[in-house]
Amino acid sequence: MNDGAAIDRKECGALLQEREANMAQTPLICRHLADLASEIANRPLPQRIESEARLCLLDFLASVLAAPLDGFADEAAAMFGTGAARLLHDGRPISATGAAYLHGFYATLEDIDDAHALASGMHVSATVLPATLALAQCKPPTQACFLRAIVAGYEVAGRLARSMDGGMRAKGFHSTGVIGPFAACVASGLLLGLDRDQLANALGIAASAAGGLFVFLPTGAGVRHTHAANAGVTGLLAAVAAGKGVTGPATAFEGPDGLVEPYAGRIDLGFVHAAAPWESGSYEILNVYHKRFNACGHAIPTITLILEMRDQILPVLDRIVSVEISGYRASAALTNFPAHSVGKAKFSLPTIFALAVLYGDVSGEEMSETVLARPEVTALAAKVSVREDKSFSEAFPGVRSGALAITLTDGRELKGATTNPIGMPANPLAYQAIARKFAAVARARLKTSRADGILRTLETLGDTEALFEI
Repeated sequence: MNDGAAIDRKECGALLQEREANMAQTPLICRHLADLASEIANRPLPQRIESEARLCLLDFLASVLAAPLDGFADEAAAMFGTGAARLLHDGRPISATGAAYLHGFYATLEDIDDAHALASGMHVSATVLPATLALAQCKPPTQACFLRAIVAGYEVAGRLARSMDGGMRAKGFHSTGVIGPFAACVASGLLLGLDRDQLANALGIAASAAGGLFVFLPTGAGVRHTHAANAGVTGLLAAVAAGKGVTGPATAFEGPDGLVEPYAGRIDLGFVHAAAPWESGSYEILNVYHKRFNACGHAIPTITLILEMRDQILPVLDRIVSVEISGYRASAALTNFPAHSVGKAKFSLPTIFALAVLYGDVSGEEMSETVLARPEVTALAAKVSVREDKSFSEAFPGVRSGALAITLTDGRELKGATTNPIGMPANPLAYQAIARKFAAVARARLKTSRADGILRTLETLGDTEALFEI
């Protein structure tokens, strides 16, 4: 027994030494990401990346303004207090933390905000931009500084989310809540002028407040909107704390009690330490997708297929016996039915199938309780089953595949498949499509002249101070 214990202690010591040696050869994650973000902040952005940052900002503004303010906004605004930032909807003064929280919350409410195409559930703009915009409203930065902070936030979000994606999802953690604080922290820290050491400390501080559970999925519970909201505030305050001398552990990720083990169990450092984007040209901001539809992003392959096949489906609508939707694991989990609430319907492929077939879209107009209750919607949705295709799961997240098989009364089948859903990086929405998305909601919330002014600012990269005066 004693000999065995001695061997165990010896083996553990050897493993610890090996681990420390490996850590010495590879920069600690907090340090590496701080260096990476600082370099992005100090380099001119390629035109394509600058344009993508503008598009992401415009899409974020559309996502926030699409959500109607409710009593929660009033209560939360009162709790956070007034300050130099302003709520986008009505311009009321609010603290930077209040703006970061509420804009993060409302950015995801209508489910039309951007997300990372190569990670599951990573809502990027909703975590990076609320804190960034709040700071910019308090003290307008230069155009270059603002756009570089956005790009750095997206870079950190993408690298970290991809490195731990499978492990986080398997353990039930939502990447928006776990990774979002680091993205918001980096973007905020750059606007606050943190140096590399302070930025590394800020990342270490943010690690202690990361979180967000996927338990909301079966019901679409509204708690999911707090994941981005909490991430923005956590990241912002971590940056502020580090700027005032608070320290964070350098081994916040890879240490024995660090984030990786409990949240993911494993990490692929190849994503974290990939070539610098200014050398490879591969910026993570290019890996986000933008949404046309008010539904979970994992429903987009199915919606794409329905819109492509709708002219074939409508003439035989009354002869449909059954519908089988095939998807990768995350999309095949969208089985909610019946879905009487909007929150639940956004995660219901049967309901989404019915809406897209019957109305040719899944916008906020279709995704309403009045429409969901219609007999034709529930009757068609009841014919739909959802299954996982293992080959689709193996290809995810690099490819988001989907397939449809519709069986008719005469035994015939209508079939379709896609590997190129609408809005994904390989099939992107054009800038004008995002501009129309913004205009449709902004003109309902803001004065038309103000909405048009924001569009002009983002199209021309003109006076960005005007943008922060919403």
